[in-house]
Amino acid sequence: MDFDQVPDYVSPQDYSYDSFPPATDAPIDMKTLTPSLTPSYPTVTLNIPYAIKSDKTLHLHVITPPITPDSPSSFPLIMWVQGSAFHKQSLGNHMAHLIEVAKHGYVVAMVEYRWAPDDPFPAQIKDLKTATRFMLQHASEYHVDPNRYLAWGDSSGGHTVTTAVVTSNMKQFNDEDASIFPLHYAACVDYYGPTDISRMNKVPSTQDHVTAHSLEGEFFGTQNLYDVPKLVQTGNPITYITDSAKLPPFLIMHGNKDRLVPFEQSVLLYQALK
Repeated sequence: MDFDQVPDYVSPQDYSYDSFPPATDAPIDMKTLTPSLTPSYPTVTLNIPYAIKSDKTLHLHVITPPITPDSPSSFPLIMWVQGSAFHKQSLGNHMAHLIEVAKHGYVVAMVEYRWAPDDPFPAQIKDLKTATRFMLQHASEYHVDPNRYLAWGDSSGGHTVTTAVVTSNMKQFNDEDASIFPLHYAACVDYYGPTDISRMNKVPSTQDHVTAHSLEGEFFGTQNLYDVPKLVQTGNPITYITDSAKLPPFLIMHGNKDRLVPFEQSVLLYQALK
């Protein structure tokens, strides 16, 4: 292009990709690359509002696998709950890891839940179910197979997913009418989540799990857990595991030197499921 003869104004036109004129400039030493234009990385959509509860707008980060002409039209869905000791989450903590998961053919929805002490148990369990229904209602938009979805969480998120799965359609753990929109999680992945929180200070730990202003005390309404044993057991997912309960497969993972959530918590869950 002769830059001395550049027009003052070129009117915008509604070009297609094919009709748009290619640049013809060729600076000295310019290298021409011909990369593949087939998508190879997941797509991340941040801060999707899925509900307003307790005057809080709750959000999802959604990671979608690469969509190519050869890829399936929909993918199984992982509802991921980031642990936060039941308080406000750093929602994107595991974004990099979960992008790697999405590469293997999963849609991942990272769920923001209401947090203690403002919103105690069972707000978090209800929020996961609301978020799950949102994703199923928008399945085509996010390339989700609505018949294949699971819940996965770490630490307090592990408690949230485990409790949500074992109480899937119980009225007291849903903000929606589960008889109209029941949930059927295909699996539960629990990374070192608490279960029977009343036992957490009965084995070695590096922190207080019992008093009213402990993290767990605030989760149960800023109360000393030993003063409200019945309430604490309503928040124990093991309470809802019975011989007649129809439950999906569980994967439980836990380090045997966990200083915050005792390893015993996962052993108790495993024994109850067996």
